Amino acid sequence: MSKLTRKEKFAQQKERGTVSPKEIKKQEIQQFSVQRWLGFLLAILAFAVYTTSLNNDYVLDDYGLIHDNTQVKQGYKAIPEIFKSTYRFGMNIVDHELYRPLSKAMFAAEWSIAPNNPHLGHWVNVILFAICAFVLFRVLCRYFEGQMIIPFLTVMLFAVHPIHAEVVANIKSRDEILAFLFCLLSAGMFHRWIYNSKTTSLVLACFFYFVALFAKESAITFLLIFPLMFYFFTPAEKKHYINAEIPLLLLTGVFLLIRRKILGPFSGSVPIIDNFIAGQDGFIAQRVNAIYMLGYYLKTILFPNILISDGSYNHFKAVTITDWKFLVSAVVFLGGMIYAILNFRKKEISSFAILFFFISVSVVSNVFLIIGTCYGERLMFVPSVGICMLIAILIVRILKSEMTQRTFSSITAFFNSYKPAVAVAGVLALPLAFQAYSRSNEWKDNLTLYTTDLKKVPDSAHMLFYLANHITTEDFFATLPDSAAIRERQKEGIGYLDRAVEIYPEYGEGFQRRAYIYSQMRIDSLSERDYLKSLELNPTNPVTNNNYGHFLFNKNRFDEALKCFETAVRYNPNYAHALNNLASSYGVYGNGEEEAAKSDPAKAAEHKAKAAELFQKAIFYFNESIRADPEFGEPYRLAAMTYRFMGETQLADKYDATYKEVMKNNRNAKN
Repeated sequence: MSKLTRKEKFAQQKERGTVSPKEIKKQEIQQFSVQRWLGFLLAILAFAVYTTSLNNDYVLDDYGLIHDNTQVKQGYKAIPEIFKSTYRFGMNIVDHELYRPLSKAMFAAEWSIAPNNPHLGHWVNVILFAICAFVLFRVLCRYFEGQMIIPFLTVMLFAVHPIHAEVVANIKSRDEILAFLFCLLSAGMFHRWIYNSKTTSLVLACFFYFVALFAKESAITFLLIFPLMFYFFTPAEKKHYINAEIPLLLLTGVFLLIRRKILGPFSGSVPIIDNFIAGQDGFIAQRVNAIYMLGYYLKTILFPNILISDGSYNHFKAVTITDWKFLVSAVVFLGGMIYAILNFRKKEISSFAILFFFISVSVVSNVFLIIGTCYGERLMFVPSVGICMLIAILIVRILKSEMTQRTFSSITAFFNSYKPAVAVAGVLALPLAFQAYSRSNEWKDNLTLYTTDLKKVPDSAHMLFYLANHITTEDFFATLPDSAAIRERQKEGIGYLDRAVEIYPEYGEGFQRRAYIYSQMRIDSLSERDYLKSLELNPTNPVTNNNYGHFLFNKNRFDEALKCFETAVRYNPNYAHALNNLASSYGVYGNGEEEAAKSDPAKAAEHKAKAAELFQKAIFYFNESIRADPEFGEPYRLAAMTYRFMGETQLADKYDATYKEVMKNNRNAKN
């Protein structure tokens, strides 16, 4: 018989009850310390991989939700309203389908601290991701009853996986990090409650889950994940499942009622331009393509060699039920599900990993519900944990590493015990980390991201639109050396949009943007043609109505312009530019009545009364524009002019002074 090691002797003594409570406490403290330091190492790794994103600019959806969002830019004072409004409130688009106030409230707070400074947002994202890695490791260690190798390898692969670049490098995607982090905190508290039976632990677990819902609705999948964790890793009894699920279901109901109150009933359809699956004919065809796309997600997690920020129409081509892309995906997922079910009663941890993936991916897979996109790497943030865990399990089993609970005197002892497993995982993690670092560089700014990704998705109408839109903005023109360079960019933008509307002939936004560029280039006939085409495709679009109205206004076609501005404001009552333009139209009519009073003395009083009424309307809408966006300078300036026409010099001076202050603040913010 071989001689027992010190640890084996200690284990035997503990079983016999011959180990003193003091020694047991010492070992527990030692184990906690090792877990904590391993968690810190994983957090440092997660932070290090994304350090390159700390100096990135705003990019993609960051503009609509932060940089250009009139609500967020009001700072701290907007936070109460953020919790009472839709996710995309404060943008020029009309979208009442999402309610995620937690991250948006953070954006408002950060804007108050550092206005127009994306670096704070990037720092917060990277730090939260590092915390997420730390908490994930600690929670997995709890549920694995102190066995650390699978949790460590799982989190190491998760921390460096490049598919998370979108979540970390795109500030807007903080909703993913927050939702997962609070669900992990909830899972940790549930584990503590199962063992200590303290009501405080249960209350905290439910509270963290409730907060997670306000970060992102997909946290609802943890209604099934929590009991799955109880079953596989704890001695939970029937009472634990009941006492946990009832309050969770009640809180979910409360959240859904709040959400319904804010958003109203869902009434819109998913645009094909965003999700080609929505355009498939019939339930079967849609699910076939959803399963194919789910297979593509799995392929990207396993082999993340091509990463893209947009996979909308028409990058992914629809498949049929006989296509190999669908068949391979279906066989893989069916096989995985059968394996998980067959091993469920055995509490096989690989079965848990598979089921974790399926449950967490369910709400974003388009299999059960058609969502607003067919592909988004951010959507794999949580599901990827299941795949990383499967890989970790595979490594440990192939190398026949011991998976039972063990105590270690130091992290060095831990690594010495699992050298082969950590080495193999490290070999896998190293290229992933380099790619994650490189990919976060590609999220540096819009121009870098769009030009890089367009090479990967040349058939994406959205990506063509994004690039055309970016290179034809006034801010981008300001970086160019002369008018000739501006003209070249305008022509380039037209070329991208030509391809976009060719790919998707019903792309109203594409026609609208091309019309805007033609207007910049003074090609009025083509501009009006595209505006009319865009309105034919989407007559209620506020941006198209506002921009076409501005085009008509500049052509002195005031009656037509007024109708366009009224339509824009009707469909987006918080659209500051449209409100300002509507006010300007009433101001023009007021000036007309003033001129009529001079040319028609007999009806001068009537004309002046009408002018006063129109000027008051103009003032009302200028103030509405200011309310919608206090940092927008034009309504202050034009309101001052209107008050001067009305003879209200004191008010005119007040608005003039405010205009100068606002413009000064805007210049300082840009610098």
